[in-house]
Amino acid sequence: MEKLSEENYYKILGVDKTASETEINKAYKKLAVKYHPDKNPDNKELAEENFKKVSEAYEVLSNQEKRQTYDQFGKSGLEQGGMGGGGFSRGQAEEIFSQFFGGQDPFSVLFGESGGAGMGGPGVQFRFSTSGMPRGMGGGMGGMHGGMPGGMPDIMAQMLGGMNGMGGMDGMGGGGRQGGGNARRRKSEQSHVLPCGTHVLVRGLQGAPQHNGKLGKVNDFDEQSGRYIVELADGDVLRIKHENLLQQLQAEVIGMQSKPEYNGQSVHVTDFDEDKGRYHVKVKGDLAALQPQNLILPDGTRARIVGLTSQPQWNQRVGKVLTFDRSKRRYLVQVSDEQQLSVKLENLLL
Repeated sequence: MEKLSEENYYKILGVDKTASETEINKAYKKLAVKYHPDKNPDNKELAEENFKKVSEAYEVLSNQEKRQTYDQFGKSGLEQGGMGGGGFSRGQAEEIFSQFFGGQDPFSVLFGESGGAGMGGPGVQFRFSTSGMPRGMGGGMGGMHGGMPGGMPDIMAQMLGGMNGMGGMDGMGGGGRQGGGNARRRKSEQSHVLPCGTHVLVRGLQGAPQHNGKLGKVNDFDEQSGRYIVELADGDVLRIKHENLLQQLQAEVIGMQSKPEYNGQSVHVTDFDEDKGRYHVKVKGDLAALQPQNLILPDGTRARIVGLTSQPQWNQRVGKVLTFDRSKRRYLVQVSDEQQLSVKLENLLL
């Protein structure tokens, strides 16, 4: 394996300076799979160094603001602007890798090679439905008519093609979704988990920034990986951490002295600025930036506990809002089956 000695991000990915977003994504996908340490057990250290360089290059060039800064000022501009450019850790690289492939294992999805005789052939990235069936296998696998991705071995196509939509198997409806008596049992509700069906906004993804700002719906939660399976409005399905999701909800304004006419208004929360610690809301047709102490989150909201000094062990824990005591201006939050906390407005964040 050769060592990537280039320092120029474009040359690392092997693309021109005028490369499109699609070209950058394609280059990263190919190189990230090629140099992933798990794919190179006999040369793991060199593979990891290459993998980190490829990930750093992609993280910058896939972000419009960072790319513009890099084009104008190079790595020094990124470092001075607090945008990175100073090297990547294995953990950062793995995070981008996981986000890019939607939390799926690309090696198993592609049968080990992104350009081999895997499902879909070269350049295909599968999106998975909640049933676990790759999208593109249309019509409930009805003979795989028009839905079989290119590159599928003939023998497998014949095996699957005769299944005729799996119509004879109880509980399997069109599109491969489970139904009837064999439907998946709904998981019991957990205080730290967003319920299925919760509408969310994707935010803060570094490895797949093209999805930031998109709306979606929670389909499931993987307890082992700590990620939600989220179906976006455009049909993509991603596996995303809680901190990269913002619940879409209505909240009540409280305690506004500069804008008392806002108090008591029900507002739609559109975003949260982590740096400034303010929610972006729509109120009376205006856009406003409100502090957490000026919003009452509704019962049932899952929110993150922050800034506790008396019980710091609960900080960053996600809990469920049970109720809000207006006289005390505190939430009652369920953080475990046995534990409830009384929390101030400013100590609970979406």
